[in-house]
Order: sequence, then C-alpha cells, then structure tokens
Amino acid sequence: MSHSGELEQFIGQAFEAAFASHAAGRLDEAEQEYRLLLELDEGHAGAMHYLGILMHQRGRHDEALAYLLRAGALAPHEADWRNDLGNVLFARERFGEAAAAYREALALRPGDAQLWNNCGAALRAQGADDEATQACLRALELAPGFGAAMLQLAELYERAGDRMQASRYQCMAYVLPPHEGKSREMLGISYYFLGRVEEAAQVCRQWLEEEPGNPTARHMHAAYAGLPADSAAPAYITRRFDDYADSFDANLVTHLGYRGPQVLAGLLDAALGKDRPLADVLDAGCGTGLCAPALAPRARRLDGIDLSENMLRHAAARASYTHLAQAEAADWMEARRAQYDLVSACDVLIYCGRLARFFAAARHALRAGGHFIFTVEAARQECTDGYFLHPSGRFRHRRDYVEASLRDAGLELMVMREESLRVEMGQPVPGLVVLARA
Repeated sequence: MSHSGELEQFIGQAFEAAFASHAAGRLDEAEQEYRLLLELDEGHAGAMHYLGILMHQRGRHDEALAYLLRAGALAPHEADWRNDLGNVLFARERFGEAAAAYREALALRPGDAQLWNNCGAALRAQGADDEATQACLRALELAPGFGAAMLQLAELYERAGDRMQASRYQCMAYVLPPHEGKSREMLGISYYFLGRVEEAAQVCRQWLEEEPGNPTARHMHAAYAGLPADSAAPAYITRRFDDYADSFDANLVTHLGYRGPQVLAGLLDAALGKDRPLADVLDAGCGTGLCAPALAPRARRLDGIDLSENMLRHAAARASYTHLAQAEAADWMEARRAQYDLVSACDVLIYCGRLARFFAAARHALRAGGHFIFTVEAARQECTDGYFLHPSGRFRHRRDYVEASLRDAGLELMVMREESLRVEMGQPVPGLVVLARA
C-alpha cells in the first residue's frame, strides 16, 4: 500500500473513532479527535460537520455554524447535513435561514416527510402560516402516521381560528400508538371525534377490565357501543362535573357556542311576559349558575341544586341564589310538594333518558298554575323507547315522547320549540326548548 493509501486509511479510521466517541457522549474526547483529524486533513468535510454539531451541543453556536457552513460547501449533496444546519439555525431562532436550509435539503430529497415537517416548523415560527400548513400537509401525505406533523397542523389551525380542524389533528395525534400512559377517557373522545366509534367502545371495554367500577368507563362504553340505558348514573355525573367545573363556562360557552340561558330567557319573556310577579324558583341542575341571570329577575327566592359540589362552589360565587344544595333533582322535588312557581332544568335532561320520574317530581314540586321549563337534545332517528344514549354520552329524545311524558305527568304543554343550544364537531346539535304548566 502506498503512503497516500495508508494515510487515507488512517484518516478514515480516525473519523470512525471520533464519531463513535461523539455518539457515546464523550464530547471532550470526540472534540480532540475531530481537531486532530482536521490538522491532518483540513478539508475533511465529515470531521468539520460533526465538530460543528459538537460545538452547538456545547453552546458555542457561532463556531458551530462556521463549521457547518464550510462542511456544507465541501459536500453540497448531503441532504442530512443541510437538515442539521437548519436545526442549529432554528435553535438559534434564525428561522428564515433555517427554512432556507431545509428547502436546500428538500431539493436534494423531496420525499422526506421529516424535512417537510422541519421546514413547516421554521415557516410557522416566521409567521408564514399558509406555507407552513402546506409543508406539514405534504409531510402527512408522505407519512400518514406522522404525529409531529399532526400536532403542528393542530397549532396552525388553532391559530387560524379553525377549532374543528385543530381538534381533528389533535385527536389524530392522540390516538397514535403507543397508548400506554394516555387517558382512556381522552382516547375514547378522540376516536369518537374522528368518527371511529367502535374503537372508542373498545377503549372503554379495556378500561372497564382495568377499572370495573369506574362510572365514566361504564357510561361511555354504553354510549359508544349503543347499549340501552335509562339515565346516567349519579356517580358519573358527580365525577364528570366535579372535574369539569373549573373550565365549564369557558368550554361550554366559548368553544361549544352554548346558548341555553339566552334561549331560556327568551322563551320565558315571550310566553310569560317580563313583568310577571316574583316567584319561588328552582334551578334544578344549576351547575355553575349560568341560568341565574335569566331566573333571578323573576325570583323572590331562587334555589339551586346540583350533584356536583365543585359546580355549586362556582354557582355560589355568583351570589344570585337564595339557597344552594347538593342533591339529586328528582329526590329534591319529590320532597317539596307545591313549593315552587317555576322549575327550570336547562341542559339537565340530556343525562336522563326515561323522563317519567323527573316530570312527575317537577309536577309534585310545582304549585297549581306553576311552570316547568327545560331543554332536551332532539332525536332525529327512530328509537323504539322514545330516547337513546348518543355516542356523545348525552341522551336524545323524540318530540312525541316528550309530549306524551308531559301528559302522563299531568303537565300541560304550552310551547315546544326547536332550538340548537350548542355546537359539536362544527355542527349545531338539534334540540328542543319546552315550557309546560302544572
């Protein structure tokens, strides 16, 4: 072997040793080996590039970029090196230069999903959201299970005000395996949002195997699997709304377009007039007290009851109620014969399938001529029992079933109006607002 051949072999072995030290985290050793190698061959692009990476790891960023740029000039066809340069520039918040480096890498390897996603990140950081979105969509075309691109798209659509698309990509990322350590409830919700209801049911079946007594797992399994149910268990409602109370108003009103209190107030004003004498009023299932502004002006006494202690804590902060109590609504009304002139149950019967007991209890609690106002979600499909548990976890009722249940309870229907009280998955949820008289 010639002297030049021996030197070339030695340099190759030296680079392999330096790279191995670097990969093992022995940075002092690797730096020394890279520098010795560059003394032997000042144009060794590999040693120059990885010494640049090492300098970046050590916080010597200007030196790092100098090495990376020189190495890139010596090896212009290395797409990975262009990507590395982009990563260092991105870390230094030089986003425009980072995007340019990623584009150079893409010119060499246009079918690389990671490069498209990296370019999307740099563009997003610059505020070039439309270009960033296209880059991330291209990444997903190339790699349909690419979670990082999904999460970037979720952020981009959130920033654009498209909550539907943002939620879709968040859910797509969340259901990617592995599932260990992820919330079973959120996995079910994510599959439901994506229209993959059977997979949502399977998640709940596994959840029930792990926690047989969990009321949320049991209720949502019934909802996703389409099992018959008459009402939500009190334990499910208590747990759900105790957990949900702190963010309830913001999520329901801001994100789901909830308008129950406004619809309730409008119907009361139209049907009973604004100047009706003050009355004893029950807000059954009062939650955080969202309906208090609609009911309090009509009340000399306003009682609020709810199963959730945390919801009641928020309702108390409104200072609109005469009395608040933690109680199940039908139990409360059955114990108070003819004590109220108005009973309100807004967004309560969505957790009650069979209406007979609740309506009878409301009639029992009302004085003669008193009024009962409530909302339900409307069933658009045939259901033999007049109601069914929707995959959302809420009950929906047929109009004729509501009418018949009122008659059976001795209540006179005054008004039944179609109203959507919330938006779900970008679509209005069909509903009914009803006023009846004792």
